[in-house]
Amino acid sequence: MTDAVYYEQPLNERMRIYIRLEHLFKQAAYTLRGYSVWDSRATFTTLIDIIDILTRSDFKADLLKELERQQNALVPLTTRQGVDQAHLADILRQIRAAQESLHGVTTQLGQSIRDDDLFSSLRQRHTVAGGDCAMDMPVYHLWLQQTPELRVEHLETWFKSLDMVSTPISLMLNIIRESVDMRSQIAAQGFYQQTLETNLPVQIIRVALDQSRPYFAEISAGKHRFTIRFLKPTAGRRPVQVDESVEFLLGCCAL
Repeated sequence: MTDAVYYEQPLNERMRIYIRLEHLFKQAAYTLRGYSVWDSRATFTTLIDIIDILTRSDFKADLLKELERQQNALVPLTTRQGVDQAHLADILRQIRAAQESLHGVTTQLGQSIRDDDLFSSLRQRHTVAGGDCAMDMPVYHLWLQQTPELRVEHLETWFKSLDMVSTPISLMLNIIRESVDMRSQIAAQGFYQQTLETNLPVQIIRVALDQSRPYFAEISAGKHRFTIRFLKPTAGRRPVQVDESVEFLLGCCAL
């Protein structure tokens, strides 16, 4: 399907956190090189959100566990016919490199950023609406008056130090998403339900919908089944479920 819009529903907290981080890293990558003061402000705010997630004491251990889990799932494929062995070898190499990079970190992830006085001060004001204005944060206001090149260089240095997180998350999510082929399905009157196989470790449910369709997919999942409803936005009111059959692509990504 060309020009498709993708909707995803993670089935565990680990995948939920990784998808949120992936979103934040992409958002930061977009605003990072912007030359306006507002681009730098947006990047700073996104960086604070990323660091807030990384401060969880078990984050690094969970990241290493997921890398090991995927590695163990992929290694048996090295002896299976019909598998692109060169591509598989490259993926396993990337997993090992990510593991080595994380094992080499002796402090908390993002510690060098948290230790920065400007970042620390701004992070403390993050929960206050408008708390980063010049009136409250003159030191931040001064930093924003630097040339765009200096601001970008400063922010790039911080984000470069987080490559050890962004790289494996992007890698692992891509592996999971590519673990199955998307298959065509029909949602009668905008509703679809499917039972989950208990012996299949589904990580993410993906729905692809033609971009020309004037509605969106709402996915909800439990332990034994998941449902998909296709809803149409209505100005000033709650979205309503469509009453027509909807063709879409579905992927129950498991590894």
